[in-house]
Amino acid sequence: MGSEAAPAKLGTLEILRRYPFKGMRGEDVAEAFVTFSGLIGDRAYAFVDPTRPADFPWMTGRLAREMILFQPRFLTPPDPKQERPSLKHFLAEVVTPEGEKLCVDDPGFTSYFAKRFDRTLELRFSERAMHDACPISLVGLDSIEKLSEEAGFALDHRRFRANFYVRWENRNPFYEHESVGAKLRIGEKLVVMVVKNDQRCVIINLDPATAEANPKVLEVVARNHASCFGVYGSVLREGIVRVGDPVYAA
Repeated sequence: MGSEAAPAKLGTLEILRRYPFKGMRGEDVAEAFVTFSGLIGDRAYAFVDPTRPADFPWMTGRLAREMILFQPRFLTPPDPKQERPSLKHFLAEVVTPEGEKLCVDDPGFTSYFAKRFDRTLELRFSERAMHDACPISLVGLDSIEKLSEEAGFALDHRRFRANFYVRWENRNPFYEHESVGAKLRIGEKLVVMVVKNDQRCVIINLDPATAEANPKVLEVVARNHASCFGVYGSVLREGIVRVGDPVYAA
């Protein structure tokens, strides 16, 4: 009997990001354990505005652009080798644009943001990531480069707030859009299914370094790509992923 053919390598995971606090800045990580709910530590915290519609109660850069300038970090980050880390590994602090450090367990944490944004806010925490749609998101780096050409200026990859940034072997822009319905293995164990294209909102107009808005970004995505950029995925098999991992057809 002949041996099974090796799976086709489709690309390489070049950037891995998680967002400890929904709506705030993300952070690059070298490795992460990915559960059925997404990357451990991703969107673990969020603010809810109870006066907002129930289908999108979140406080994000949609409501206050400077939200994306706050930098959260875990004080003792979850170890990727621990599939179910203890709560102490989720304790986080947030650094304001002015450099002030605020711990999430400080009694005045929520009131600080409520006053700053002039909104009624409630803090939420969940070990299961609080996503808008699916557990993970993925963007091709060639897609970002092509969209930069279409927009007429360079686009920082952080603008798109994805978890996985992949360089496809075929170097085709928007190849991820063609992969809807496909199963991908990233690294040794993680298997995901590409569920749907990511329909974009005004957040991609915001420069991640300054929060300045440029409506041309969303206009180009709407005109050239039916308002979609990148893809969402579900997790079929949990596993650790690392920057540099190959992406295979599963």
